[in-house]
Amino acid sequence: MAKSLANLTDAELVALYTQAVDALGLTPANYGMTTLATSAISTAGDDFAGSVTAQQAAQVAAKTATQTKESKRNILIDLLRSFRSTAQGHGVSDAEMTATGMPKGSAELTPPSATMPVLSVDTSRQFQHDLSWAEATTPDNKKRPRGVMGADIYRKIDGPPPADASECNFVTTDSATPYLVDYTSDEAGKMAHYMVRWRFRDGSVGSWGETVSATITG
Repeated sequence: MAKSLANLTDAELVALYTQAVDALGLTPANYGMTTLATSAISTAGDDFAGSVTAQQAAQVAAKTATQTKESKRNILIDLLRSFRSTAQGHGVSDAEMTATGMPKGSAELTPPSATMPVLSVDTSRQFQHDLSWAEATTPDNKKRPRGVMGADIYRKIDGPPPADASECNFVTTDSATPYLVDYTSDEAGKMAHYMVRWRFRDGSVGSWGETVSATITG
């Protein structure tokens, strides 16, 4: 069953208006159309196609900005954790540590039951991956394990699965499953590989879960 105009994707609508204008350009009178009316469709189509391109560029820029921010956040957290450990090893008093505003950070915040996350990917929607994660020991429970801040999600697009996280780009630290990842039409048909690990409230991280790969639906 053919889609209605309203249900076409952006890419399908751009392709449709291009085909329609090409046909009208040859013999507009055969369709009861004038050159002026055909030109109006062409202009509107060009404007729409331009807005699609601008939106895709903005989405890429937003993702890049988020990745950069989260990467710098993780660097800062690691440095602050190192400072806290150095100060505690130096024998700083509780009062002096309290003055820094630094949370104490203790081993009990990392629950022994939290091993590593397992990831599943729903590819049913066009240009989107719906990522769901859970604790490996309790895969039916979608709540974060006690003491876990969220799941660090890393991704590699295209090519073979990554050997390690150095081949991936940071996506986000997701605090509530599921997490929706958007793609562009240019990425349709490619394989996305995901690596995920727990990030605990004290800034420490857990082991990597199994790498999961999924095709980007076009």
